[in-house]
Amino acid sequence: MTKRLVISNEKSGKSAAFEGLLAEMTRNEQTKVVRMSRDINVDDEVQKAVTDDKCELVVAAGGDGTVNAVVNAIMRLPAEQRPKLVIVPVGTANDFAGTLLVPDDPQEVIEWMEEGQFVPIDVVQIRSADFQQFFANVAAGGNSVEVSESMTDELKATWGPLCYLRGAVGVIGSMKTYRIQASMDDETLEVDSWGVLVANGRTNAGRILIAPQASPTDGLLDVIIVKNGDLLDMIEIASMTLLSSLLECQQVVFRQVKRLRLLSTPGMRFTLDGEVIDEVPIEFEIVPGAIEMLVGPGFRDAYPN
Repeated sequence: MTKRLVISNEKSGKSAAFEGLLAEMTRNEQTKVVRMSRDINVDDEVQKAVTDDKCELVVAAGGDGTVNAVVNAIMRLPAEQRPKLVIVPVGTANDFAGTLLVPDDPQEVIEWMEEGQFVPIDVVQIRSADFQQFFANVAAGGNSVEVSESMTDELKATWGPLCYLRGAVGVIGSMKTYRIQASMDDETLEVDSWGVLVANGRTNAGRILIAPQASPTDGLLDVIIVKNGDLLDMIEIASMTLLSSLLECQQVVFRQVKRLRLLSTPGMRFTLDGEVIDEVPIEFEIVPGAIEMLVGPGFRDAYPN
């Protein structure tokens, strides 16, 4: 039987739904459980499980932040040593699990894991002069960072996936403008921008469809640049985002590329799958087929590439 490492985030919004399943899984002596906390280094735990325990499968039980931590840990291993990944969506938003069409019910995921399909999934590498990191779903830069920083556990518990929309209300009166130079493969654009989205998955901030053409298996980044404007433009952008038609907005520049180099004044901070990072990324590059992940029924029909 496959040796498994389960990374469980007890602070995730729906973690209680996973506890009974976790008890059942640990009856199998081939399963090791690590509960996420500030004292746990996920990189070290995954490295140890793969090298010492010969782990072949990692189960990430949590939200997009948990998935982000596990993806970074796996990507620090040589490609031939990377274990497969199963996402059990028990967080607040679970956006990347939705892109993979993973069932929302943890019980269904565990049952599907035994017979389901694993597919090589792209991840995105980001770099600057001082750091390197990875993400699976969406990097959101600019004014959206202030929204993410306003998220509290209480707000998430009260509003659920709608908490991101609730938080956006607070930054409307203090929107910043960024002068950016975006070099995307062979094209360079210079614009004044409110924000930039770099997507590998289709939804963000609680299953809001922001990149309807994105595919986690096409070897491309979906880059969405939101140009600045006035109050009416802001209202249009917000309304079209809620209507899942952001790419049709005149204030939006959309490209599908393999690589993005982004320079911004002032420096543009980003969230990676909902987690705020202090560093200012400069380069984004797709890593095709980086990790084999469990996908849900109908995935091949949804992403035929």
